[in-house]
Amino acid sequence: MSVLKNKKIQISAGIFFVLGIIVAVVIIFAGNDYTTGNSKSALVLKSQEGFTFFDLGVDSELTANMRDELRDKLGSDAIERRSPLDLTVNYQGFIQQYFKELDQLNKRLNFPPGERVEHNIIKLMYRYSQRKKVPFKYVELVFSGYTKKPLLFKISSKKEGSLIIETIREKHGEPKTINWEQKEARSLYWEKDKSILVISISKDRYGDPEYHTVIYFAPNIETLLFKEEQVARLREEEIKKKGKTAF
Repeated sequence: MSVLKNKKIQISAGIFFVLGIIVAVVIIFAGNDYTTGNSKSALVLKSQEGFTFFDLGVDSELTANMRDELRDKLGSDAIERRSPLDLTVNYQGFIQQYFKELDQLNKRLNFPPGERVEHNIIKLMYRYSQRKKVPFKYVELVFSGYTKKPLLFKISSKKEGSLIIETIREKHGEPKTINWEQKEARSLYWEKDKSILVISISKDRYGDPEYHTVIYFAPNIETLLFKEEQVARLREEEIKKKGKTAF
């Protein structure tokens, strides 16, 4: 009897664990459908249209409170400022072949080719989020240093990634599919208001499935490029003025 009782307890624990993962994924990717009375709350906002992660969408702005709440949900972060921004994903030539507009943005971000081009961005990296019992191995969130709005989100998951796909499918409909030419892998993608969400499914070296989710907030990337080009022009004009006054 004690053996049967222990088996029942183990089965019940397993069911509750799976249900917990499902609920977490739904909350993270589907967003909340209510507003909060606390205007300082960074993550519990009225659900946004478009693609979101922890209710962070195309119009969100990074604040100190938001960063604190992200730490609560994803664990400690590492931060980088003024660094390159590369939109490449999966393998060299992927976005060039399947996402022409993203490829054009990427070329502008990394011009001239072969040089290290730094941008006014804020990159938050979470390497220990699994300690917070969320279904992510690694999370990288990139924001504009000018507007504080999101530019690029990268999320890596193991087997729990299948639940992420189902959640996004329920919210945004059926995706389009890209079958990779190089190896047995595929990418699913959704497009909305120029933003693109891509989930790539492949296998690790042990043959286990792994999922890589990327959200490109293309309108905000375009704004970053416009602002940087504007700043560069103003700097050139200032240099010319100083050159004229020197003699």
